[in-house]
Amino acid sequence: MDVATLAWRMLRSLPPLYAWRLLHSARAEVLDEAARVLGRPPAPGGLSRTFLGYTLEHPVGIAAGLDKDASMVWLAWSMGAGFHVVGSVLPHPYEGVEPKILVRLPSGGTVNRLGLPSKGPRVAYERLRVHKPPGMPIAVNIASFTAKGYGELYRLFSGVASWVEINISCPNVEDHRTFEDPDMVREICRYMKPLRAPALLKIPPTRDESVLARYLEASLDCGFSGIVAGNTMRIMYNGVPAGLGGPSLFETTLFMVRRLRSLAPRGFALVGVGGVDSGYRAKTLLDAGADLVEVMSAVIHRGPFAPWLVARELSQLL
Repeated sequence: MDVATLAWRMLRSLPPLYAWRLLHSARAEVLDEAARVLGRPPAPGGLSRTFLGYTLEHPVGIAAGLDKDASMVWLAWSMGAGFHVVGSVLPHPYEGVEPKILVRLPSGGTVNRLGLPSKGPRVAYERLRVHKPPGMPIAVNIASFTAKGYGELYRLFSGVASWVEINISCPNVEDHRTFEDPDMVREICRYMKPLRAPALLKIPPTRDESVLARYLEASLDCGFSGIVAGNTMRIMYNGVPAGLGGPSLFETTLFMVRRLRSLAPRGFALVGVGGVDSGYRAKTLLDAGADLVEVMSAVIHRGPFAPWLVARELSQLL
């Protein structure tokens, strides 16, 4: 049994929240060295593409939520991800909410209530400034409780991130406050000008066509390069707000990608996230108009090599 398989089996035997805490308590340098020892699996054939000027081995990446503070960028490289999203990063250190929840569901989904824990922007910034693996784009997902905070984070990370995701929806933040109203997007982007790096707006799951059209209009008005569709879905779990991820979101994600692609101008970037747990579902979103796809619940269920496994299945389908 190889080291990677043994490590995954050990993590898989633990409750997900305990495994997440164990990973985040490890020193970044230790995770870096483990990744270099493991190496990177071979790229699945026929999937290379260009996105926002970057060349990717394949279009399957790791969504924000796993690597809060850029301590796992080399680990993501060794997991075979096509790209990696750090965050969400907040403007200041924040412990998140209590009680914290992270559970696997028999359906292949997850329930997540962490509340955007973050060590603050400087930790992630310094890591990315000197510790990025070559050949794999690293994006940063930013979130804030104020519009001004988004601007401060964007200016900081625009120099070290391949692109920046503007996360206006997290279903388990403090007091459920978000910037989900499309009109609030324009307030955020006032603090982000001038745009020095590609910015993608990360929006919540919805099947309201008028709301999607307003998100797109606001993104274009702000000069954003694309939209990430979507995020976890708000639910109540054991009496507290939480976020549902996994296969039950896929049809909504597919609806969003199809509708946005039908409305968006040529060259506008779309990233699909929500329920992508197989090569077949990745292909379905790409065929519908997504440029890239992100996975998260699949990592918790299928293991750390989930992005590479999904990409390999996608390569076989093509």
